[in-house]
Amino acid sequence: MARTASRTASLIQTSFGDRVATNDTRSLCAELLRWESCRPHMYVDGRGFVATGVDHALPTVDAAIALPWRHRATGLSATPAEIQRAFVRVRALGPRQKTLSYRLASDVVLPAGVAGDLAIARIERDVLPGLRRLCPDFDRYPLPARRALVDMAFDLGLAGLARFRKLITACAQRDFATAANHCHRRGSRETRNAAMRILFLEAANVRA
Repeated sequence: MARTASRTASLIQTSFGDRVATNDTRSLCAELLRWESCRPHMYVDGRGFVATGVDHALPTVDAAIALPWRHRATGLSATPAEIQRAFVRVRALGPRQKTLSYRLASDVVLPAGVAGDLAIARIERDVLPGLRRLCPDFDRYPLPARRALVDMAFDLGLAGLARFRKLITACAQRDFATAANHCHRRGSRETRNAAMRILFLEAANVRA
C-alpha cells in the first residue's frame, strides 16, 4: 500500500495542465474526456466495483485510501477511516444507481485535476502500450486516427478493440476511409460513433 500511495502522491503533485510528459497524451484524450463521465466522487461501475473519476477502479479500500480525498464542504483532507466509511457506503449501494445517490452517500471528493491525472496515467500505462502492440505504426498515424483509437480502446478495452479486425487492418494499410466504415460500436451513443467516424475520415484527408 505504501508503494501505491507513493506513486499516487507523485502523480498528483503536478496538475493536469502542468504534466510535461503528457502533452501528447492530453491531445489523444480529447475525445475520451468529451464522451466519458468524469466524477470526483465514488460510485459503483457496471461490474460492481467501486470507482471514481473516468472509470478509475478502486478494487479495495486500500486503493481508495491511496487517493487524496477531501471533504466537499470544507476542503479538508479526509482521514483513512473516513475514506473507508465512504467506500463501504458507496459499495453497499451497488451498480446502476442515480449519480445523486452516490454523491449523497459521502461528501469525500477528489481535488480538481486528479481525475484527469488518473485517466492520463492509465492511458500512458495501459492503453498506449497496448495500442502500439495492436497497431505497430500507431505513433505514425494521423492525430485524428490516434484520438479515435484511444477512445475506442479505453471504452472497449484492448481485447474488445482487437475484435474490430477490419478496422485494425484498414489502419495498418493507412486506409482510414475504410476504417471509418468499421468503427461502429454497439451500445455506444450514435453521436459518439459518428464522432469517431468523422475522426477517421479526417485522418484519411491528412497528407502523408
